[in-house]
Amino acid sequence: LTKDWLSEVMVHGVRQRLYLNTRMPQFGGENVAHLVERFGKVDALEEVSLPAVSNIRESKDAGYEMMGTQGLSCIACHDFNGQKSGGAGALELIHVTKRLQKNWFHLYMRQPSRFHPTVIMPSYWPGGVSVRKEVLDGSANLQIESLWNYLADGARAKNPKGLSRQSPELRVADETVMCRGRGTAGYRGIGVGYPERISLAFDSEEMALRMVWKGEFANIGHGRFHARGSDRISFPAGIPFHRLESMDDEWPYKGKTDYLFPQDHGYEYRGYVLNQDKRPRFRYRYGEVAVEDFFEDLLDEQGKAFFRRSMTFTTKVDQKMFFFRVGSGMNITKTGKEWKVDGLSLRLSGEGKALVREGEPQELLLPLTLSAGKTDLKVEYRW
Repeated sequence: LTKDWLSEVMVHGVRQRLYLNTRMPQFGGENVAHLVERFGKVDALEEVSLPAVSNIRESKDAGYEMMGTQGLSCIACHDFNGQKSGGAGALELIHVTKRLQKNWFHLYMRQPSRFHPTVIMPSYWPGGVSVRKEVLDGSANLQIESLWNYLADGARAKNPKGLSRQSPELRVADETVMCRGRGTAGYRGIGVGYPERISLAFDSEEMALRMVWKGEFANIGHGRFHARGSDRISFPAGIPFHRLESMDDEWPYKGKTDYLFPQDHGYEYRGYVLNQDKRPRFRYRYGEVAVEDFFEDLLDEQGKAFFRRSMTFTTKVDQKMFFFRVGSGMNITKTGKEWKVDGLSLRLSGEGKALVREGEPQELLLPLTLSAGKTDLKVEYRW
């Protein structure tokens, strides 16, 4: 925060996150005002080399384009100039340049998970590389600076494209649609609706697939989204990968006071990038393993839609075997190359052979032993 804004918070009780019930206690200016300067000294970060902007109008126009639904879709989650978002109800954006230091803004935008491991905010410049090559020659520095320059107009900033939404229903046409918020996929869920009229909900807090369904996409509102369609298939709560010491061990779940879960199991969410068709590729880590997770909507020979999931594991050293929990259900069987988990059919490609762990419910576990380098795994979901 800037010194002025931090002073407003500590001395005058200014609030930005109105959706939180917890409030900062007021201790009186004579007791805390001196801390503003001291906090700034102990919370120093590396300095970013800020770009020189030769055309401020071009920069603001680029920021305007990226803010809207045809750009980075910032307003899918964030409120803007008093208008509520249809998604997570995240922080109001027009106060950004008043509240935040520009150096911190640049660092945060490049890697949000650095400052909060479970943040929903995706990374649009992973490794300093922009996912929007056509804007400002693909320069990450100039693009982030353009967002800052656009937001610097505050309440006078032009409303970004797609801001106004009258209906809570999100519909999918010929382009992938996304939403974020609590609900179908937990507290930090991401919903993705695909043109072939199948959808999924991904839990970015635990980095796991939570639901797939057919038909209509989702209803949104007040920081939540819920599946609208039919033929819903739910997946078990908990993390996707784990090293079991014994086949009798319980699969890890988040308890009410497990505030470090799943980071205490080696997980780190790294956001997602969009391909040219706006389909997301989720990125996260499991210990020393970097994972890229991509879902594609396809049609089979009968014209029925299904998901093909492509997972790429990258590691610098050989990994001790761990399990991928592919699914869970009351009845798991195998016919030929196809697994049946209740009403879901699964086809796995890879070197490992899946096994069924008995229990109520049963679990379909795929052992993975990764060698240094890249390993690819494909899973098809049909229902």
